[in-house]
Amino acid sequence: MTWKIVLAALVASVFLAPAAMAQQAADGRVLGTVVRGNTTTYFMAANSSDLDMQRLQVWGDFATQHPGIAHALGHNPQLISSDSYVNNHAELAKLFGDNPGLRDAMIANPGNYVVPTRPAASD
Repeated sequence: MTWKIVLAALVASVFLAPAAMAQQAADGRVLGTVVRGNTTTYFMAANSSDLDMQRLQVWGDFATQHPGIAHALGHNPQLISSDSYVNNHAELAKLFGDNPGLRDAMIANPGNYVVPTRPAASD
């Protein structure tokens, strides 16, 4: 008789565990889920605790004021490390000169700064 209770509890926990996990994860940070077979993938909001928000803001302001440069860097992030490209764009050279470490941060993690783009018609 006791083993039937244990077995029933085990079976119930197996079927109820996914619902409990979904409730735990649904604390406002889950953007969506995909269930495929016995695998559930949770899409969570990005954690910005390891980003330098000041550098990100400086870059965002620059990208808004200079959309052509931002687009070119989004299409080809390797241009960030190109001295000739930077020197041919005085505004970009000034940005990097005025914000030490920004260029290195962008080279190390371009996806944190530039949005991938397709080439412009004039590229």
